[in-house]
Amino acid sequence: MSRGKTVIQQTLVGEAGIALIHKRVTQMGYLFHPRRVDHGIDGHIDLVDPRSHQVLNLVLLVQSKASGLPFAYETEASFQYTCAEVDLNYWLSGNAPVILILSHPDRDEAWWVDIKAEFPDARRRAERTVVVDKRRQVFDATAAEYLLRVAVPKDSGVFLASPPKRETLTSNLLPIVGMPEVIYVAPASARTYPAAGELLAGRPGPIRGSWILRDGLVISFADLTDGPLRALCAGDVERHETAEWTGSDDTDVLYQFMDLLARALAADHRGDLRWHNDRKHLHFCPTPTLDPRREGKAPGRRGHTVFGPYRSKQDPDTISFYRHAALTTRFRRFGGTWYCQLGTDYCFTSDGRDEYRHADTLLAGIKRLDRHAAVAGWTRTWATYLTQQPDLFTPDKALVFDGLATFEVERGIDDRLWGPAPEPTSDDDTDKPSASMDVDAALAAAGLGQADLFALDEEDGDEDDESPTTAVAPPPKRRNRSGAPTRPAERGHDAG
Repeated sequence: MSRGKTVIQQTLVGEAGIALIHKRVTQMGYLFHPRRVDHGIDGHIDLVDPRSHQVLNLVLLVQSKASGLPFAYETEASFQYTCAEVDLNYWLSGNAPVILILSHPDRDEAWWVDIKAEFPDARRRAERTVVVDKRRQVFDATAAEYLLRVAVPKDSGVFLASPPKRETLTSNLLPIVGMPEVIYVAPASARTYPAAGELLAGRPGPIRGSWILRDGLVISFADLTDGPLRALCAGDVERHETAEWTGSDDTDVLYQFMDLLARALAADHRGDLRWHNDRKHLHFCPTPTLDPRREGKAPGRRGHTVFGPYRSKQDPDTISFYRHAALTTRFRRFGGTWYCQLGTDYCFTSDGRDEYRHADTLLAGIKRLDRHAAVAGWTRTWATYLTQQPDLFTPDKALVFDGLATFEVERGIDDRLWGPAPEPTSDDDTDKPSASMDVDAALAAAGLGQADLFALDEEDGDEDDESPTTAVAPPPKRRNRSGAPTRPAERGHDAG
């Protein structure tokens, strides 16, 4: 008795994979067109503008690989897939973008891979392997925005508006919510700051408040009619309402006022912060015992070490240098409100006072390693320090700040749309000298390395930060777009 025609399980899994793709693409608001004849491409997606609902005349080619079994090294977080060489060559030979969709139809699960992004050079094509991050590369309605970015050519002129996303942006601007109400002005008895310093030397009583010399005048938030500052006056003292200066449109008046604000900030923290005239920044003074000092503590944050020693790796009993947290400031007016713009910096000394001989090298190295998280952390630390409330033992400050200014926006950038920086390839010209190489050579000459620069911040960070966790996987450990390590793979089933 002859047997009838049968359908193998692989065919059913493949068809279920295509059906799952069709359902997911429809949920995205796009159109999926399966092909009757499959020569390595199972269909294509017509993309649609999500806001105007117009068809964009942009397509993505789709290849489905469905499996009823786990993919290679599959965990709850990721799995590996190795492409057949003939398939990969075919996908990369065309002019249209190709996405590979890997799925478990029986579990209603699907993930996607941008083929041309995953295999940008000959080395990657030879490896033929990808690791799929099951959380970031899920193929469902949340992938719609990504597919648009993949399909739109860079030189097409097509503009895709950022998706609606309400965000709170934190700036590096500290609003000034309190300042002296009166500014004192008088003819100056000294033309230069060194000459003024000589006049003030030996005068009884502490010098309180800030003052500047400008155009033959001495200008101060402090009362010039009383105390040591009277020595700087060569005539009668005038009183001006501060509001006349804060709202002025005269450029000269504004520059004088900004200079006065900068001096007021330095005067408010005299004995705690020190002005570095060459580098034009304020930095924390050394502690009396040269022990570390930490600032910026707040709920969930332990702050930063704003002054402390760095000990030699070769001889832990020897201190190589001291690092001081430093601050650059600029005072600006926006919408009638004055702000102090915070800029983070560093200072390196050999003994807490004299600049370290390799300070420029260290500064260049640590600036090269600074990223957004580090700069944001230091900005928060400075903001916390400058907004501290005075206590019974702290004199009143001329400038009072509120917390960092924040702004609400109704459109934002989905952070998941930003990929990592491109990896250098073997074709990169590494023989050309660069600033990076110069810094490394200088660090080596000073007996320092990149690890030393990282060690400067090893205690810094937020208490609620968690160390990243990675799944255990065998080599090789090349990183792909999803940031996961690659591993050996197994093939799924084709759609047909």
